[in-house]
Amino acid sequence: MLSRAIDEASARRSTTVEAEHLLLALATDEGLIAAKVLADAGLTHDAIEAALDQERAESLAAAGIGPVDESRLAATPRQVRPGWGPSVKEAILRGKKPVISDGRHRPSETELLIGILQANLGTVPRMLAIAGIDRGDLIERARQA
Repeated sequence: MLSRAIDEASARRSTTVEAEHLLLALATDEGLIAAKVLADAGLTHDAIEAALDQERAESLAAAGIGPVDESRLAATPRQVRPGWGPSVKEAILRGKKPVISDGRHRPSETELLIGILQANLGTVPRMLAIAGIDRGDLIERARQA
């Protein structure tokens, strides 16, 4: 899953892998329970990408920056893979909490999803609010899945 998140960050020409890239990676594999939870809330891969684009446009507008051509927002293409950003590290740590308590080595994809959704600040919570998604309800749906 983490390699898919790297691919998503690279595709969005980001210099770091962040929680939103892990969310996109989870939404990609329709066979995952996490992807089904997201899709049931209307968050397919394409819908998440559109919501992330809207979040970026609204964040730039809040800073007084008008619409900008997408190519100007992308980092220069990198020859090496993106590094790990703080939001994805925190999401993974939050997702690992149940793993530590029951002795497993890795969190499930659903636990990673919950770890992403539990962030109170950052791109993903802003994107979910813009998309009209009740984050608490989505976390509960993921826990029950």
